[in-house]
Amino acid sequence: MATFVTSDGIEIRYEVLGTGPPVAICHGGPNNVSDTLMRDLVSLTDSYALIFHDYRGSGGSTVAPVATYRFDRMGDDLDELREHLGHESMSVVAHSMGGFVALQYGLRHPATCHRLVLVGTTPCGVGRTMAIPVLRALGPLRTAKAVSLAATFVVLWSWRPQSTERTKAMYAPWNVTQEARPELRSKVAEAHPELPVDNDNAPHLMKAMGALDLRDQLSGIHCPTLVLYGARDAAMVVGGQMLVSGLPNAEQRVLAGVGHEVFIEAPEETFEALRGFLGA
Repeated sequence: MATFVTSDGIEIRYEVLGTGPPVAICHGGPNNVSDTLMRDLVSLTDSYALIFHDYRGSGGSTVAPVATYRFDRMGDDLDELREHLGHESMSVVAHSMGGFVALQYGLRHPATCHRLVLVGTTPCGVGRTMAIPVLRALGPLRTAKAVSLAATFVVLWSWRPQSTERTKAMYAPWNVTQEARPELRSKVAEAHPELPVDNDNAPHLMKAMGALDLRDQLSGIHCPTLVLYGARDAAMVVGGQMLVSGLPNAEQRVLAGVGHEVFIEAPEETFEALRGFLGA
């Protein structure tokens, strides 16, 4: 494990695995850490120097002032990590919530952002904007399942103190919108047994996600961008369409019958797409 200190004094844990062109990895969250994608993306280390890091307040990075748990600040942290490692520019692969970090990096540091790969992510987290399109993408049966689990959380868990079990119950309805095909769900569940992680930044990033809408800024990102998502990942189907329509230099790849964890559910298709887009 290595660390560097940001310009505002926060110690960030990072790891560089592999050799080749630098590619920064932005993990999902907020109850997640970079270790999960270290395992998922290991096959790419034969061709790229993958740069993993825990966001401020996550995993092995130190806690930070609550006011700095913002995606623009985390985008700046990523550029400071690039500078610390001595790279003139780098590509970024972002999954899920990490897309907000990657988009802010691309907006705020266009000169150093070589290429973006946005995997299962969205430029908008505002509930009133996303709700109806996501329910349409979800369909009636999965909508009913998600609503039932949401009601269970409200009745049985919402009033209880914070715990791992409460966090799992909170995520259960959302997981339905992202779930893999039945035959792959145990594989997905077993891949990341350490989740959810009780990160200091989690409640603050959850709130920030619900208020963030970058759609009107997407035209400011001009680097080549790959938007990749699974067709069963309802929110990211909606978000992916927003990204493709708003980014001026984007290409799209939709994986049929795949949910949110594309690296686990469809590794061959996913890594073929990433290698083809990132080059060597």
